[in-house]
Amino acid sequence: MRRSRILAVAVPLVAALAVGALATACTPPPPPPPACTPTGATTQSNVRYATSPGVAPDLQSLDLSTPNRPAGCAATPVVVYVHGGGFVNGDKANAITDKRTLFTGAGWAFASVNYRLVGNPGSGPAGAQYPTAEQDVAAAIDYVHAHASANRIDPHRILLLGHSSGAFLVSLVSTDTSFLTSAGTPITDVRCTASLDTTYDVATQIAGGGQNAALYLNAFGSDPAVWAQGSPTKHVTAGSGIPAFHIVTRGAPDRIAQAQAFDDQLVAAGVRADVQVAAGLDHEGVNDAVGAPGETRITDPLMAFYRSCL
Repeated sequence: MRRSRILAVAVPLVAALAVGALATACTPPPPPPPACTPTGATTQSNVRYATSPGVAPDLQSLDLSTPNRPAGCAATPVVVYVHGGGFVNGDKANAITDKRTLFTGAGWAFASVNYRLVGNPGSGPAGAQYPTAEQDVAAAIDYVHAHASANRIDPHRILLLGHSSGAFLVSLVSTDTSFLTSAGTPITDVRCTASLDTTYDVATQIAGGGQNAALYLNAFGSDPAVWAQGSPTKHVTAGSGIPAFHIVTRGAPDRIAQAQAFDDQLVAAGVRADVQVAAGLDHEGVNDAVGAPGETRITDPLMAFYRSCL
């Protein structure tokens, strides 16, 4: 009796296992993940990110390129690039072909930003002295952040890049976090900032005289209090959320020393930062190197830095 009772229980169990095995065998395997290697990119040109009264649309616009990938791929990081030009000229279309190819080829989105320029009639009745350009850059970053979902961008993985005065602007927006806070983007969503060949202290540039002094007086006026407020070096504080920095510098020893001093400040405040001295390259050459075919000296450390932030 005991044996028959055990068999009576065992037979239905074996039958159930067999049915389960059959069901498993008949269930198709999950589909493989889509191949997310990008096949080119799609660019939206002259996207208006702000509408200040009297300002020409082009000066508050950006171009946004996103990699072409199948549906189902994860949202992509985005590199936001700010051009140089001494705060008075330059355009979002200048020297970006290789950059766009580099970043979208890596599967990242790429935004190139215009901003109001000092002395440009299109900059409107308020002009474009500090803090106008900084506010524009923050507004452009916030536009990309706010429209991330529609463009399959990850709003929490923003990477900044700037050259010359554009490098100054991304450095200031990354250290004086009030600009992004006012625009609506948390500073913590900016993962890292790469600054290509600029300076970091307005008063130091003005004290040096000559063309540099004229350039910074034109952009920041004559008030030393404004010079301090407008300098990245005056906003480096521990625990304020400043993103990691990759600083590329070149030129005269005092210019390199200013970049190194800024780096030292960042590290002392607990911010991950490094300096690359690009000896032998001129000012434009540093910018032109990024993404140039076969170029490794500037491009490889920059890409390694960005990947370390992601």
